[in-house]
Amino acid sequence: MCLAKTYDIHLELAVDVFKSQNPALVISLKNFLTVLPTPKCVEDVLTAAIYKLAKSEPEACRWILRNSYYLKPEVDLVEFTSQLALTKLEKQGFVPNQDFKFESNSCLQVSQKAKAELMGDNSVGDRLLLEEILQVFELEPV
Repeated sequence: MCLAKTYDIHLELAVDVFKSQNPALVISLKNFLTVLPTPKCVEDVLTAAIYKLAKSEPEACRWILRNSYYLKPEVDLVEFTSQLALTKLEKQGFVPNQDFKFESNSCLQVSQKAKAELMGDNSVGDRLLLEEILQVFELEPV
């Protein structure tokens, strides 16, 4: 994993840049992070920064989530959040295409029970990702 102690300075820098809510700085940050050994390390630092920011400054975190296209291609938050939701729902025993289904790139339809489980008991970062990235709709009863 790339988030060893040696990358703490990169993580702190990313958090500070995200706090600025400045698109030019986000782009510069991504260019700077190319000094890291692999693209996975860049992705890990950016993702960890989102989670760290969610705890300290949720509104600044919402800004980067709402403007997540600045993080591409290093981090695809729609894909990341879709995988988060899929994993959480399957872990709770919900069945794809029965209790939930992904409609488009960021649209998730869920049963009422699945929605309650998905949105409950999350970390601050997971909650913000689910709220800001995925469009969650309840399935129409059959």
